[in-house]
Amino acid sequence: MKLMEVAEAMALMYRSIGRSLFLLALMAPSCNYAHEGTIDRFPLAKSELRLERLAQPGTPFDKVGRKFAILGFESGSFEAWAYPVKLFRQFEFSFFLGSSTRPVEAHEIVRYVDVEPEKTTLTLTYQSFTVKAHFITPVNEPGAFILLEVNSTESMTIVCSFLPVLQPMWPGGIGGQYAYWNDELKAYIISEPTRSYHGIIGSPAASGLSYTPAHMLSDSPNEFKIEIDDPDRIRDKFIPILMAGGMGKREDVIDLYKTLTGNMESFYLKAREHYGALLKNTLQIYTPSKEVNLAFEWAKVAYDNLIVDNPDLGKGLVAGLAASGMSGRPGFGWFFGGDTYINAFSLNAMGAYQTVRDGLEFMVQFQRDDGKMAHEISQAAGTIDWFGSYPYGYIHGDTSPFFVVAVYDYLKMTGDRGFVRKHWESIRRAYEWSLATDENADGLMDNRKAGLGALEYGRLAGGIATDIYIGAVWVKAAQAVTELARAAGKTRFARDAERQAAIAIRAFREKFWDDEEKVYAYAFNADGDRVKEFSPWSAVGLMWGFGEDGRVSQTLERISSSELMTDWGVRSISNQSTYFQALNYNYGAVWPFLNSWVATALFKNHFLQQGYTTLMSTVRSTFTNQLGAIGEVFSGTIYTWPQESVAHQGFSTAGAVLPLVRGLFGMDGDALRKTVLIAPHFPADWHRVRAGNIRIGDACFDVEFQRQRGRLNVTVKAENAHAYRFKMAPAFGIGTRIGSVRIDDEDHPFDVVEHTQVVQPVFSFGVTREEHRIEIVFESTVEILPYTRNSRVGDSNIGLKIIAVRKNADGLVLECEGRMGMTYLLRTWHADSIRGVEGAEWRGEMIEITFPGNEAGGFVRKRVTIQTH
Repeated sequence: MKLMEVAEAMALMYRSIGRSLFLLALMAPSCNYAHEGTIDRFPLAKSELRLERLAQPGTPFDKVGRKFAILGFESGSFEAWAYPVKLFRQFEFSFFLGSSTRPVEAHEIVRYVDVEPEKTTLTLTYQSFTVKAHFITPVNEPGAFILLEVNSTESMTIVCSFLPVLQPMWPGGIGGQYAYWNDELKAYIISEPTRSYHGIIGSPAASGLSYTPAHMLSDSPNEFKIEIDDPDRIRDKFIPILMAGGMGKREDVIDLYKTLTGNMESFYLKAREHYGALLKNTLQIYTPSKEVNLAFEWAKVAYDNLIVDNPDLGKGLVAGLAASGMSGRPGFGWFFGGDTYINAFSLNAMGAYQTVRDGLEFMVQFQRDDGKMAHEISQAAGTIDWFGSYPYGYIHGDTSPFFVVAVYDYLKMTGDRGFVRKHWESIRRAYEWSLATDENADGLMDNRKAGLGALEYGRLAGGIATDIYIGAVWVKAAQAVTELARAAGKTRFARDAERQAAIAIRAFREKFWDDEEKVYAYAFNADGDRVKEFSPWSAVGLMWGFGEDGRVSQTLERISSSELMTDWGVRSISNQSTYFQALNYNYGAVWPFLNSWVATALFKNHFLQQGYTTLMSTVRSTFTNQLGAIGEVFSGTIYTWPQESVAHQGFSTAGAVLPLVRGLFGMDGDALRKTVLIAPHFPADWHRVRAGNIRIGDACFDVEFQRQRGRLNVTVKAENAHAYRFKMAPAFGIGTRIGSVRIDDEDHPFDVVEHTQVVQPVFSFGVTREEHRIEIVFESTVEILPYTRNSRVGDSNIGLKIIAVRKNADGLVLECEGRMGMTYLLRTWHADSIRGVEGAEWRGEMIEITFPGNEAGGFVRKRVTIQTH
């Protein structure tokens, strides 16, 4: 018999033996009933952030801490990681009633899922029992536990099965794993010959079932059972299931397992306290939109769950998380430089400064000798030659300039000059490496020498000189390093960098503007010819103010059209392109990551309606797939996601934070110059809005807005803000007349700035007391309220697209797109200013816009004129 046939025969034998032993063990009497290993039920408080719905068995959930992750599905199946080691996969529950040998599978009876920051609960219901499984992961321990709450009318046996793995993340690897039942611990110990990697899973109420061959892992799942002979005796009890693992001494892992066993209530309360402090000590936002408020709070949790304290590498931010199945990486559960820097803007915006500092310091240690910053780092990098044997570490070109920009954003918001001085050499080398990639001396980084930028593969990723994304990041880095050099006391360096920044922004404006298409182009090639593909990547530079007014408006109006915009966000390339593929990551899919740049650019350039629509398209994704997290990528034609999409992705969370804080609220600060900016672009029907715990440097502010007819009242409360200057520029609909500004009952000077869609009174004042009261008196005109569509999974792109709102002699002109054959209702504010409408029907406070034709004909454009008194 051939060796392969022998192996297959042995595997079949083990499976057969294992199943036979399982049935014998299941039917055999046991004195280890569940009540012997239960704990008294303690209160599990209901969180204000609780999300609940009918369970969707194929939908992901996670419960993670700094050192451990449960990554699973609402079916109850999950895998467990003690970073960077995968302990086991395919954990599943099944239930046997009385003496029956027919299992009731968990995935067939899961009914509800309730998600809170500190726990996730799956409710399983059958005709004679209900089981609630509460998943809890301590914040700072490499372990987790499940508390089972059982209510049954008859005796039952709970069987827990799993497949041991015990492998470090790809490309790390070990062999010789084995698993055995330890009756003293009432748990399986998974280990390997060097006794350097370990996993433990079990329950003090359990007994082992599985036959495990020596020195190898069985092809069949390992199983243990929890017998409940008298359900009444456990009605006020929890049945715990515990897991722990990682690298190091086996005794340490066993000690942790025992510590978890005896302190589950304490670890639960510590997790609850941790998330309570996270929500309290960061920026707090209250708006009339419950969806916005809830999505923002969950964004804090989603980001916090991406902090990983790796035993070999230290504490940093991974890019995303998802169950790995049979593979070796949990989603994007590696440390990514670009993701760390991109997420820093949102984390700074919400005041999570320590997280940003930790993430930046983590990445500094992997800077290459020539100054280039790392792109991606496997969590197993401490056990392998990651940077020598694998090509991925430094493949991207945007990481080095983005590092410089992220450090500056941190400095500006915190005033932490000590951090800049400490890392000045890393900042300088990253900047100089970036500068050296400008081979054609046009003032911009070159993709060919720098590495990947906006796109990672395909024809558009090659054959170009510079793409607009890496061009924008470089311009911002050149500006940022000027300020960083000054903070580090490097005056001469600052002067040289300032000259380079001026060269870079001139090149950006000249090289990327396409005068034929009237948009900022995606890229240009070595001959200076612009790439004739329309994409939203220009939004990065437009968000930072690198464009010129008329050109910016033309570009953003086209981005807002159905060519790029869907009801759930912006496509990565035009649907008119020959490259367009709806599920292609780089060539047509919708990224919430891109939504964050686009929505912020829209708000920053005063496209209030379009910015709000784009923001809401991402906010609502918080509640669509994995509850409380936003997925990596969506289809460009249907509101759904590719199979490989990571359900909990950090830079997607940015789509619900960056445009909300720095766009809709228009909040920014400069701790070095002691200034605060609030330039809100609120919908006209938002009567009361508040932002609390705005921390700029050592100062803290609370700002509350109350709008009524003809007045906007603002209260600014300040702590430790001596010598700060507060600048305000609230946006009103175009055509609004600003009458006066009063601060603390005294008239105050102001300027009026008119943009295409809004008008802003602009003024500033010194903070001289703990509370300032501002009153803005204005004469209202009709305002268009933002249009949003709450898509259901599987919906097509059919929502109204507002392209532009302009003022003319008679009132307002609305440029919009709609689906042929469809009618839309557009809400207005101050409708009593309307005296007539052309191109639509006026129905009180609503404008009804009909697009004639067959719905299959796609989107068409229409102009609506709103005549005002």
